[in-house]
Amino acid sequence: MLLDLTSKSIALTGGFGYVGGRIARALIANGAKVSISTRRSDDQIPAWARGNQHVQWGSDLLELSINADTIIHLAAPNEIVASKAPQQSIDETVALTNAALNTAKANSVRRFVYFSTVHVYGAPLIGRLNEKSPVNPAHPYAAAHYESERLVQLCRNSDMQTLILRLSNSFGAPADQGVDRWSLLVNNLCLKAASTRCMTLNTSGTQLRDFIPLTDVVDATLHFMTANDNGWCNQIVNLTAGESMSVCQIAEMVYARAHEIIGPDVILKLPDNIQIEEIDSLHIENDLLRQTGFSPALKFKQEVDMLLEFCRNL
Repeated sequence: MLLDLTSKSIALTGGFGYVGGRIARALIANGAKVSISTRRSDDQIPAWARGNQHVQWGSDLLELSINADTIIHLAAPNEIVASKAPQQSIDETVALTNAALNTAKANSVRRFVYFSTVHVYGAPLIGRLNEKSPVNPAHPYAAAHYESERLVQLCRNSDMQTLILRLSNSFGAPADQGVDRWSLLVNNLCLKAASTRCMTLNTSGTQLRDFIPLTDVVDATLHFMTANDNGWCNQIVNLTAGESMSVCQIAEMVYARAHEIIGPDVILKLPDNIQIEEIDSLHIENDLLRQTGFSPALKFKQEVDMLLEFCRNL
């Protein structure tokens, strides 16, 4: 997606993370002035952020977001950390969100985007879900994000517009090799295909997921950077594909693309003697997203191809 963002000044937390890195890189490519709050040392900053007069980074969000018109808040412990230290993860997520909101208010930032998760709807995700569906955040990762959502909603007023994006299962190549998100299903399959030529599923693969290419996540974010106030009228928007796919289906897609890109010696191993479970339906609606004028392109094969190429060059 090509947009003219030269008039935009955007601050990001987690801007060198998995999702944040791809968003930050795209914002820079489209001309935005970008400030990234990060714990990385200068020698860990990726090349795409260096040597650009419109990019700055550091640990002080308050200073970085002076004159910013938007803060995009992504910094939070991931689901693996949340599983190992549930309460600590919840406390840290909420504290980071509260700090970002306080910074936005202190600097009179006009817009605030918070990246949440569709897992606030429950676990497992089943049935037809939309933004008005009841929430049941069973996992500490989901609970942490839901608590943060509540803080964001309390801060929405005439001075600051807020937008909560409930993201589904995104996949794709990270923006640089310093990002470690290889536990994600599709990312892990691509990494194994490139490094060992053997991809393994440890379950029946019948589980349904809403997978969304990271390119669509990036393009949706850029869309909201230029959207008028009508595009921000909904406090919560599902950032999803709007369709489901089984784990086995997407594994077979990765397998087919790996054959083309990595080589014909790549294999996909399925578990023996698995018990096939009855599959519940899953449809996480994205009508509100589409009503703002954005529709995900859902170019799954292209995203997998880019991810395989990234893994091959590690």
